[in-house]
Amino acid sequence: MINQIKNLARHSSVYTISTFMQRALGFIMLPIYTDPSYIASKSQYGDLALVYTFTAFMNFVYLYGMDSAIMRYFFLGKFKRKDVYSTGFRGVVANAMLLSVALYIFAPQLGEIVFGGSHYALLIRLSAGILFFDSIGNLPYLVLRAEERSVLYSAFRIGRFLLELILNIIFVVILHKGVIGILYANLIASLLNLLALLPYQMKYLKGSWRSDIFKTLVIFGLPILPNGLAYLTVEVSDKYLMRILLNKDLVGLYSANYKFGSLLLLVVIAFRNAWQPFFLKVAKQADAKKIYARVLTYFTLVGAVVVILGSFVVDYLVRLPLPGGKTVLGAMYWSGTKIIPIILASYLFYGLYVNFTVGIYIRKKTKYMIIFTGLAALVNVLSNLYLMPHYGIMGAAYATLLSYAVMALSIFIANQKIYYIPYEYGRVLFILIYLAFVLGIYYLFEPGVFLRLLIIGLSPILFVALRFFRAEEWQALLKLIKRA
Repeated sequence: MINQIKNLARHSSVYTISTFMQRALGFIMLPIYTDPSYIASKSQYGDLALVYTFTAFMNFVYLYGMDSAIMRYFFLGKFKRKDVYSTGFRGVVANAMLLSVALYIFAPQLGEIVFGGSHYALLIRLSAGILFFDSIGNLPYLVLRAEERSVLYSAFRIGRFLLELILNIIFVVILHKGVIGILYANLIASLLNLLALLPYQMKYLKGSWRSDIFKTLVIFGLPILPNGLAYLTVEVSDKYLMRILLNKDLVGLYSANYKFGSLLLLVVIAFRNAWQPFFLKVAKQADAKKIYARVLTYFTLVGAVVVILGSFVVDYLVRLPLPGGKTVLGAMYWSGTKIIPIILASYLFYGLYVNFTVGIYIRKKTKYMIIFTGLAALVNVLSNLYLMPHYGIMGAAYATLLSYAVMALSIFIANQKIYYIPYEYGRVLFILIYLAFVLGIYYLFEPGVFLRLLIIGLSPILFVALRFFRAEEWQALLKLIKRA
């Protein structure tokens, strides 16, 4: 069991690097994006956040669950892999063409809805191009994941990041194109990414189109679409509602700081990329459920470490000076750092949700996923409507935490009925209670640097003293240290 989990950890660590590089652009360019010389105001940064909100929401509509369906029937199905991929690919291309044409035509109306003005039509049209190329360009990554070619997967992700970084420097720093320049850079990088990946999917594109496979994929994947939209409601509705309930300046303040809270999301996405192929592959083993249980314990521990470190360090990180008189985060955005620990904790619960999807996929019960994400979306919207006017951006952060906690708890209850797994409840609860205690100290006492370092240093000692780790885990760790 330990060896299999080590294999999962190896692939997850590689995916973590690539996922971080994929999302690192927003962090690396943050000193530029939050500098008034390049993006003049928090309101304009709010426009950028709303663009990303729109494209993230539409990305699920473009794929309509086909990516998950392709991955599922790649491993557990009666069809040839080439036929599965080729059929799913053509279905995504046809849908992407129709949607992009519709977005182009109705761009002024959508600009009014998303940004509050029809003069934002160009942002919508650029988004339509990005969505078209990205939806098709993301499918070859499924092949690399299915074949467990995590290093090649990461190489392409890193290449995309470097290309987009260069293009951002050209359009934003040199040409001073602002938000429009960021989208131009994204569009060009998206097209080149699609062209670069074509050779790695050609053998699967030689498969036949089969209407029975397409029907099977749609039946499995389509129920994931409302689930995905509900998840996106949890993920991005706070920014859209903030534009209406508060103002775009606060959208910019909130979104810039939210990026640091989403650091744990990078770990979760990387874990998810390795997790789905892993749990499908070991599903037929006799000890599969014990493996799943142990993975949850380790994931919770790693996630809690990230939350604690991020919460105690980020206040100082954002103020680090950079060449040219800049800081990691522009000074006018520092007042929003108080949301970061809450957002980090929110993504820990999202990671637990990802862990609990095992039974849903194995038992082909994806139609139930809308219940969990739909409930979380409802909680998110209602809690934002109440908390945001009373508590501002902190209210939005608390609404996010509450939503992800509800999502994780609801899928856990259902999964245990569909596919019972004997999780290590005592160990997991101990981690979560300790994390709540540490975050309580952070918010109630606002500790200085000495107390923060003391808590970080004493935490592992406490876990060892209370015999959290088991004998076989110590042996595996000692072997790892010996090899190193």
